[in-house]
Formats: sequence, C-alpha cells, structure tokens
Amino acid sequence: MAEFRRGIRKAGMVDTLVELASQPSWWRDVLQDRSLIIGVRDDYLNVYWRGQSIFKVEMKQDRIVATTHPKYLLNPGLSGQVVLDGESGTFALERVDALTKIYVPGETLPKLKKAASLFAGEEKAGVQAIVSANSNVVDVEIAFPAESGTRSVSRMDIATFDEVEGRVKLRFWEAKVLSNPELRVSGGRSVVRQVETYRARLTQHAPDVVESYRIIAGNLFAFAQMSEGTRSVAPVVRQVAEGAPLTLSEPPDVRLIVYGFDKDQRDGAWKALLAENAEQLRGIEILARGHPCDIRL
Repeated sequence: MAEFRRGIRKAGMVDTLVELASQPSWWRDVLQDRSLIIGVRDDYLNVYWRGQSIFKVEMKQDRIVATTHPKYLLNPGLSGQVVLDGESGTFALERVDALTKIYVPGETLPKLKKAASLFAGEEKAGVQAIVSANSNVVDVEIAFPAESGTRSVSRMDIATFDEVEGRVKLRFWEAKVLSNPELRVSGGRSVVRQVETYRARLTQHAPDVVESYRIIAGNLFAFAQMSEGTRSVAPVVRQVAEGAPLTLSEPPDVRLIVYGFDKDQRDGAWKALLAENAEQLRGIEILARGHPCDIRL
C-alpha cells in the first residue's frame, strides 16, 4: 500500500527558501501575497490561485526550482487584432508579445494570477474565498495514493486544525456549489460515496496523515516567519508546530460545505434536496452558506 506522505522533510529546503525570501524574487512575492495558498506536498509545494497551481516548487541539486504551466504565461495585457492569413491559415504573431517570458519581482505575479483566473471554475474560486477567510486551514486539494488496480485518486478540498475540548484535531471538508450534480446522492460520484471513501482512506492512512500534518504545521509556521508579518497561522497551527499533539477522530471527521446560491435557491432547491435525500445525508455534517466568503470553518 502506497504511503500518505506530506511535508517538507528534505534537508536544507526550508533554509534555502528562507534565503530566497530575503531577496527580491518570485518566492518573496508569493509570501507577500496572502491571497495565494501554499499547499505542502511530499517535499514540494503547490502555490494555488483559485484552484490553479501557478507554481510547483521543488529542490533539485541544492537549488529551489519553480515551474509553471505555459497557459499561465499568456500575457493578460494583450490587445488589438491579429491578422489571419487566409491562404496559409497562419496567424501573424511575429510582432505580438503573447507570453510572459521574464519574471520581474514585484510585477509579474499579478499577470500570472490574472491568466490563471481564466481557468478557475465557480467551485474552486469558492474554495479560494473560504481559505482566505479561515486561518486554521492547513491544506487544499488533498489527494490520496491511488488504490491498487486503479488510477483514480481520492481528493478532498480542505483540511483544517480545530481545538476540541483542549485538543487539536484534524478536520476535512468537501466543498460543492449547489448546482453540482454530485450533491444528488445517487450514483458512484455522489457526495455521500465520496465522503465514505474519504473516511475509509483517512482511516487506512491515519498514522501517516497525522504525522504529515504535524510536519506541515511546522512548514506553514516557517513560511509565516519568512513573510515578515504578511502571513500568519491560527493559534492551533502554531501549537502543533511547537509540539502540541495532533489527533484524528475515529471515524475521521469529514464534513460537507455547500455554497453558491441566493435566498430563493436556498428556500427552494436546497431545502428540496435536503428533504429528498435526508436519509442518505444523515451521517454527514453540512455547512451551507449562500456566499463562500461567509463560511467560517
């Protein structure tokens, strides 16, 4: 069985990031932009904007290496028209500066974010808003190792630390907009089946999950310190970073967030969905708000 493994454990990687943060750089820009979500993976980072990973950050041969997808390099300042040659079928791009080719600290990051926004759906944009409003979030896009014989990967939206009866506990959240058909509970892709799968996988990997998020707490606290006050972590995250025990409930605590609706939809479609699927949804704690900015985890 593949291991669930998260956290920056590679010798020297955090120290090298500290050095990079002390000088004008893309990494310093990331730390100074609180709207960006830093997801800690297995000795690498994903930097997210509205669900899009605009940077993958690794350490290779004692150097920090950042990569991005070409689609985020599309110059958002493009204007005017491009001539199409009707005979050859080619566009006259010779004089068009279509791509961002050089990263300029203090200038380029907003361009990458603007380009990435073109690919962000409503659900991922909502997750971005939820994370921005909740300092106890410690992870997004939480993927489990693929099970034997399948390529499918279980992936939850959000992980948080919460203080419950004096103890810090891991809690996980699946986020859906009201229009998502997976909220209709029949079928293999239903949210009920997803939550059941997440609970089973968390139980299967429980010791590794707890250890991984203990390390992640320390990594997030280190990033906050690198940011010179721009970023912060919730007190519960700092407690774990400084050695407080972290626990995972039995069964694991996996909850559902629903958003993306107005008052009429709340009183109509949402209440109807709850009534029609009351039996199946009974075992899932649900937090529903019309706008994701109003959600407090």
